[in-house]
Amino acid sequence: MDSTMSMSMPMSLLARAGDGISRSPTLSWTNVLIGLLFIAFDSILSLILGLGIGGSLVVASLRCVLQLTVMGLVLDKAFASQNVWSVVGIALLLNVLGAVEATYNKSKRRFANMFPLVLTSLLAGTVPISVLGTNFAMGVRPFWLPDQYIPILGMILGNAISAIGVGVNTVSREFAENKDKVETYLAMGASRWEACKPVGVEALKLALLPTVNQMSVIGLISIPGELDPGVRQRKYD
Repeated sequence: MDSTMSMSMPMSLLARAGDGISRSPTLSWTNVLIGLLFIAFDSILSLILGLGIGGSLVVASLRCVLQLTVMGLVLDKAFASQNVWSVVGIALLLNVLGAVEATYNKSKRRFANMFPLVLTSLLAGTVPISVLGTNFAMGVRPFWLPDQYIPILGMILGNAISAIGVGVNTVSREFAENKDKVETYLAMGASRWEACKPVGVEALKLALLPTVNQMSVIGLISIPGELDPGVRQRKYD
């Protein structure tokens, strides 16, 4: 009983603290323009230093505003409908958009049938993980509740797109710049798996590095911000 009381007291304190800070400000287009000032500063700095990423920053910021506006309207209707088929449709749409982003924007070099392969890998990875995580790790019943499942799927997709971009670019660069090394392995009698394994291992290491780094600091840096309901709600929005 003492252990139950000791666990319930911190939870009640967190609940009361959350009630006191749950009011989040209403953001307007003025706030968005203020945020764009940082993008403008980075673009000017890129121009001065000759980084060559100023245009990409501007285009990415405009796409971000447009996509958030459209997805906000779509998700608002999906959350209100509480329909499993709307969740399925949004999940497929997010995977298709993720495959387009990974294939045509994240990858510097492309190969034949890259888009269907990327889409298949995204569907095979994100959908089962999101279903298992929502159903068992988070204990959501049913698991497809829109306000629970869609944010989880979106976060997994974001990590997957970044990992695919890094991994594919690494493999493509290694095959283009160090093809002599692979051909030497093959000439010495190595199989295709043995010749390409070092390239694949290096690509996987680099692709998983951002996720590993994020996991290593999530307890000290990310979680305190997540304790604020207002911050958490804005992140999901």
